[in-house]
Amino acid sequence: MPPNFKMVKKNSELVIPFKGLDLGRHHYDFVVEDAFIKELELPDITGGTLEVSLELEKESTLMVFDFLLKGSVVLPCDRCLVAYEQSLEGQFRLIVKMGEAFQELSDEMVEIPATEARIDLSQYVYEYILLMLPLKKVHPDDAEGNSTCDPEMLKKLEHHQEKNIDPRWEVLKDLKNKK
Repeated sequence: MPPNFKMVKKNSELVIPFKGLDLGRHHYDFVVEDAFIKELELPDITGGTLEVSLELEKESTLMVFDFLLKGSVVLPCDRCLVAYEQSLEGQFRLIVKMGEAFQELSDEMVEIPATEARIDLSQYVYEYILLMLPLKKVHPDDAEGNSTCDPEMLKKLEHHQEKNIDPRWEVLKDLKNKK
């Protein structure tokens, strides 16, 4: 198991009993709320709500899960540290093949024992949330293109940056300005 791998506690809503399902398409809707998100213990996410729309195509020896996740999470801004709401939306596919043992065959394909009667999708929803998070987490700009970050914090940052300029960088700035 990779060192940064986190096992998610089972969320009974996200367990699909597939053993008695007919072959063909099946649709499920779930809502992932604060309780599930807080249970993940992610350092950045402090809350949120995501709607999970799931299409299951069941065949005799495999199942194809198509996920559509939409909603928002609450994140701390990288610039001003004040929490803001980040919209998330993504589509993912998971192919589950019936086989001998539990194993991950690729990013999109896993194998589970043919004796299993249900599948817990909590771990996959957790991973999909992580994949949708932006690398740079900052307040969105307003309609005029101005930052919506906390103005007091931005003033403090500006003041701190102006005071602590390394003199070696000033020489490099002069060179850049001469070009």
